[in-house]
Amino acid sequence: MQFRRWRRGGGATVRISTDRGPHGRTLLVAATHGRFIGRVGGLAVALGIGAAIAAASPTAAAEDTPSSAASTGTEASGTEASGTEASSSPSSDSESPARQRKPSRSEVETAGEDRDARASERSDGDADDAGADRLRADEGPDDEDPADDERETPEPADEEPATAVAAATAPTATTSTAATPAKPSDPDRSPAAPVSPLATPQQLEAERIATETVGTWPVRLMKQVLSAGWRATAAREYRQISGPDPENLVTLRRAVDEYALAAAFQQLLLNSMTPTVVAQVAPPHTWYRQSVSGSRILYDNPDTVYRFMGVNMTSTYVIRGRFTDAHPADTNFSVLTGLSGITADNLSGRQIDVGPDGSFTITVSGAAAAPGQRNHLQLTPDSTLVAVRNTLSDWNTQSPMTLSIERLTGPRNSLFSQLGGFAIPGLGPLVTRSPLLTSLVSSIPPMKEPPPFLRGVFTAVIMALGLGQESKYIKVATTDAETGERVPPNVLRDPSRNAEFLATQLQSAGYFHLADDQALVVTITPANARYFIVPVTDLWTVTGDYWHQQTSLNNAQAVPDPDGKYTFVISPTDPGVHNWVSTGGLNKGTVSIRFQDLDLASSQTPTLTSAVVAVSDLDSVLPPTTVCVTPAQRAAQLTERATGFARRFGSPV
Repeated sequence: MQFRRWRRGGGATVRISTDRGPHGRTLLVAATHGRFIGRVGGLAVALGIGAAIAAASPTAAAEDTPSSAASTGTEASGTEASGTEASSSPSSDSESPARQRKPSRSEVETAGEDRDARASERSDGDADDAGADRLRADEGPDDEDPADDERETPEPADEEPATAVAAATAPTATTSTAATPAKPSDPDRSPAAPVSPLATPQQLEAERIATETVGTWPVRLMKQVLSAGWRATAAREYRQISGPDPENLVTLRRAVDEYALAAAFQQLLLNSMTPTVVAQVAPPHTWYRQSVSGSRILYDNPDTVYRFMGVNMTSTYVIRGRFTDAHPADTNFSVLTGLSGITADNLSGRQIDVGPDGSFTITVSGAAAAPGQRNHLQLTPDSTLVAVRNTLSDWNTQSPMTLSIERLTGPRNSLFSQLGGFAIPGLGPLVTRSPLLTSLVSSIPPMKEPPPFLRGVFTAVIMALGLGQESKYIKVATTDAETGERVPPNVLRDPSRNAEFLATQLQSAGYFHLADDQALVVTITPANARYFIVPVTDLWTVTGDYWHQQTSLNNAQAVPDPDGKYTFVISPTDPGVHNWVSTGGLNKGTVSIRFQDLDLASSQTPTLTSAVVAVSDLDSVLPPTTVCVTPAQRAAQLTERATGFARRFGSPV
């Protein structure tokens, strides 16, 4: 029997039998999954023993009061910025779930080991054998012979600078149905002049891995389950408009595909021991020779750039960023719990202390903010993510800020954390609250590089939550939250709060059913809302091609009435008014109007009215000062829109 050696991007060598018989296949499967099965078994035993001991030891739970000296702004500002976990030093303060203390020697050594391992992975990641095919979903790492790994590693090949790649591949704004993964530029070689603050090596790598993950069969199978489940949900929730029409059944596949990619991103984020900043809930885009499908879900806002970072209360973190252009209309840092997205803490852009150069530092830990400290987020035992929203009212002048996260202190990385254990409802908070369980799960090291199949399994589990999530968010539009009664179509109620959305905003959601010659006229009184947007989404609560079509308008893009109100016309066909919100050709869809950056000193709150009007009768109901546009002016409006959108992912088109 003969063996060949193949290499993966993570640097591990996998020995594959060239025997075509059943024994060769058996050896491959054993080499691929044996180590993982052993680690999972060890993790299960450790959790079982720890849970039994913790249940019999009330004193352990009594000390579960986290604190962090690293949460002060002075100490945070003295640490080098990084998009990954940092090593601890003997002079830095450390946090455990039990009490505040200095880092132990083992923690310092572990941080150094993690740093060295990451450096090795970055080096090896650029040294794939040119003649070897990439390993597929049933092939995994083998760490048995490190010496052989080192001997067989070729010299890294020179790669084009990221700026050259960006210049050669301008961003496109066309909707993609499939993504083509490509190896990103060297993670250590950032663009000399970044075209977009979103274009980090970590982002490109996350997009590559997520794209690979959605191609695995567990994800493909779960997509079929979601598609069937969502169709049944829509038939039930939209029965007053006879369920989905053919146009929305066409968009169903895209909506499921984007939900799957969002779940693949979330699977990557849930290892809070190696946090990084990842942009998702994003439209399709092409940059750096990567075509990435969309990951939009649950009433995504066309004006908002969403980024996420994995966190948990056993560790302390520092977030750094800088505003480089005009500040966004609204910025929020939200601590989310579990996998539901409920907000536990929020820090708005108006609350953040920002330096003269636009830079800022935010500490994140289980401790409360120090007296007088503004830039701090407090974690809870069930905290899983920090969601960052940059809402851009002027697409042509405002940009998302630069952003990075660094883990300062906490337990070593583990298989439990790598598999998203801290985000599992019930189990994650249980481990977080118990120093004993945290120590036990930290004793099982992570895999060097999880195989795509394994990532697909955990992504499919996250996707399974989509059956309930989609139903919950559709009901936001179809059901009165107070009475539980069905709301008729084409009716938009006054704004209210919803815990599943941004905690500081108000929303008015509904669904429409319009003929081609009908329009929904919406009149808004902004009151204390400095920002609001009227976006159209399909029946699956996902936006369409809003960069080429005017399927949303915010208060900066719209023209107000003389009395300070705003009048919008939502319709499938263009009525020739400036404040037209296109349905993207849909006759059935949803609307979720958001009101943000509220002036809390004002007692006035936004209100709105809505009415269905024949397009031919619009002149009789619109204000006499309504601004109309010619076809040429509409074309210029759409060109300006596309140009502004392109700035998010690259140079203007």
